[in-house]
Amino acid sequence: MRFNVLAFICTVGCCLISMIIAGTSAGKKNNREWLESLNHPDNSFMVKYMNVVGFGFYFIFGYVLYNLITIEDIITIALTVVVIQLMGLCPFFLHKTRKLKLFFYANFIFLVLLPMLILLLLQSNFVLAILVIIYLLWFVYDLSYWYRLMKLNKQY
Repeated sequence: MRFNVLAFICTVGCCLISMIIAGTSAGKKNNREWLESLNHPDNSFMVKYMNVVGFGFYFIFGYVLYNLITIEDIITIALTVVVIQLMGLCPFFLHKTRKLKLFFYANFIFLVLLPMLILLLLQSNFVLAILVIIYLLWFVYDLSYWYRLMKLNKQY
């Protein structure tokens, strides 16, 4: 399979838009300070490595999107783009509202979208499906972290 420049540009553009949306709020000093000031669960992995996990997400889903564009699987492309963009919007809304409970429950949309994406990928590309399954497993941990964070900071 040859390198597809158009697919690469579309993938990078999609991921950059999502990263910019997420970064405009998460990168602000007062928002970082607010998040760091919260009571975090013991053995908290998330605070220290949130950016690394975020880049990992974009790497995984960028790889998935690039491959889907090259095989022209329109429905799966659209669903992948929706997941990528919603992942960028989540931190944006968290920092704009500062409501952990709203953020936590809004993330449940991914428990619908990710299995749908996995089912579609299983029909066309097993390797891409495995990558999304790995992310889904991470996401379950992520939800448990945000649940514990929400319980420790009931005022938000």
